[in-house]
Amino acid sequence: MKKRRAAKNASPLLSVLIVVFCLLVFFGILYLESQPAHAPAESAGLSAADGSLEVHFLDIGQGDSALLFCGEETMLIDGGKVKNNQKLISRLKALNVTHLEAVICSHPDEDHCGGLAAVLSGTQTDAFYCSVDSWHTKAFSDVVKYANEQGVSVTVPTPGDIFSFGGASVEFLGPVQDYGDDPNEGSLVVRVRYGETSFLFTGDMGFEAEDDMLSANVDVSATVLKVAHHGSAGSSSSEFLEAVNPQYAVISVGADNDYGHPTEATLNRLAALNIPVYRTDLLGEIAASSDGKTVTITWDTENAAREEPSQTAESYSYVGNASSKVVHLATCGKLPGETNRVYFETLEEAVAAGYRKHAGCPGKIVPLLCGVDAVV
Repeated sequence: MKKRRAAKNASPLLSVLIVVFCLLVFFGILYLESQPAHAPAESAGLSAADGSLEVHFLDIGQGDSALLFCGEETMLIDGGKVKNNQKLISRLKALNVTHLEAVICSHPDEDHCGGLAAVLSGTQTDAFYCSVDSWHTKAFSDVVKYANEQGVSVTVPTPGDIFSFGGASVEFLGPVQDYGDDPNEGSLVVRVRYGETSFLFTGDMGFEAEDDMLSANVDVSATVLKVAHHGSAGSSSSEFLEAVNPQYAVISVGADNDYGHPTEATLNRLAALNIPVYRTDLLGEIAASSDGKTVTITWDTENAAREEPSQTAESYSYVGNASSKVVHLATCGKLPGETNRVYFETLEEAVAAGYRKHAGCPGKIVPLLCGVDAVV
């Protein structure tokens, strides 16, 4: 009788436990259903199946920008010019990009960092890498500002730093030296490795940085090479190309640009090594897909955003010297070199950016806070 009474007394407790368990299961299911699911690769604008790395060399004129997809993650390397930022934003929207695991800015030149401010102002980003954490141009300052507004600081990586990206790895190989105020030679050199394939991004590095990497015995081999500095004559030496030994080379460059990029000298060096070359000025956006063993190159000229007239002194009223922070009238006979120019539509805009007017230019001189105007 005692045993039967104990069993009978336990039955209400058992019933309570069953009810509690059922409630936990019910509310657990409701919670899981309320959580946003990870979007499949197709929702990021990919036509390839999961288990691939997609690299889109975007056609954004005279500049660099590459959008990478791996698994469910997305990364942007460089962003082209300020004036072409709407091309970049439109392409990101077309590919349904609303979040970036990482943004890499190879160096602070405007044709690489300019469009990133527009991206960071409207797209959540987890990490931002660049060769420097500050620079004396409004274009780069805007990029840093919008990154900081997201709570993201600038990370200046060192050679050997690696982070994972979907099923790929991203490794910073260079620069291996400090090149001071030369942003081109100081460009980040990044290799994205996926399975047995890899992509090498070289920014605007020149012969000096290339030679230093080879002297340091850095392994720069890659399946696909993003040719440095838009194919300028001072980049992509024969020795460096031999060390990379790419199956394909991609040149991001604007049609009919004022710099003569890509130069005949660089194209000849690539041809001498039988490296197939794909150019955004001729093919539009170029997509490279890797399954971990092989890389397939495709392009779609229908979606290509053709180059607008290049940014020149004639299309702006004021031209600033990024090094001296002196601004000239566009008609001044002592304009800075092309690679050191920053363009402004108004004098007020230049002054607000910290520039002072060149004393040799006609018109009213802006009073200096300190020092004297330099003749540049």
